[in-house]
Amino acid sequence: MVLSIVIINYNSKSVLINCLRSIVQSNFNFKYEVFIIDNASSESIHELEKEFNLFRFIYNQANIGFAGANNIGIKKAAGKYILLLNPDTIVNRHSFQPMINYLDSNPDVGAAGCKIFNSAGEIERSVHSFPSIIKEFVHANEFIKPLLSYNSKLGKVFASNKNLKAFESYWNYDTVKEVDHVTGACMMVKREVIDKAGLLDEAFFIYNEEVEWSLRFKHYGYKTVFLPESNIIHLFGYSTKQKVQKQAVNRLLVERYRGMLYFFQKHYGVIKLCLLRVIILEGFAVRLLLNYAKTVSPVFNNEKTNLINERTCLYKIIKLVFMSDFDWRKNK
Repeated sequence: MVLSIVIINYNSKSVLINCLRSIVQSNFNFKYEVFIIDNASSESIHELEKEFNLFRFIYNQANIGFAGANNIGIKKAAGKYILLLNPDTIVNRHSFQPMINYLDSNPDVGAAGCKIFNSAGEIERSVHSFPSIIKEFVHANEFIKPLLSYNSKLGKVFASNKNLKAFESYWNYDTVKEVDHVTGACMMVKREVIDKAGLLDEAFFIYNEEVEWSLRFKHYGYKTVFLPESNIIHLFGYSTKQKVQKQAVNRLLVERYRGMLYFFQKHYGVIKLCLLRVIILEGFAVRLLLNYAKTVSPVFNNEKTNLINERTCLYKIIKLVFMSDFDWRKNK
């Protein structure tokens, strides 16, 4: 078995069908297997088992998160390489072979990602540097983000400076490049690396788990590489019903910050964790004040329900700052 493909489904039936069909139609010239792990979706996918009878469907009784569900597939996988693949993707005959070839030829490389296009044919920013205090300050303070967007003047300046690690995703994605981490939407990892570094950390619910995994790969001496020869199409954000850059303040955003606090606690030490707590408290306290200002303004009368829901999640994120245990399983 060369490749084991692990796909996590959560209410993504309509795009999952297209993903599975694209795998079948690609006629790969290597032996592969596919695991579909359903994370307690409300919509049934049992009927797909007949069309894709060579694939293995596994059904969780509860939503155990992205990391936990992937680990189920990884444990059962027999492939030399493990591929994490989103259900909202379309693959082709040449999507995976270049990654397999590169990993075969480079013993010091443990994981690889590919060029990802969105449905409009635009390049998705699929590689990033590891988390940092500066990056988290920008994330927590929304007013700064537009100033540093990919198409802004500052963004273009940073893109031209290859020494700015925090802006690793600001480039043209047309060359082979060693990166900190690639997106978990399409991430191929050597089985031998997983055997050494361990499975995904199930303390993460969603977001940051593949980032932390990649950091562990690096600690064990393995590189992560982006390969433009491989490519897929990604209907970005379908499985979460929204784009990360435009997230409404909801549970997903709460889990994003819960995961980031856990990441800092696990790998960066007390001082940086304290700084992150201050940044989150400052950034979301400002958002909370703006929320209250909008609530009392007649201009936003039609949005009061959304503002109240948003405020609930803002409080949840601020509450995270004062916690000592960020494992989502203990603080649902």
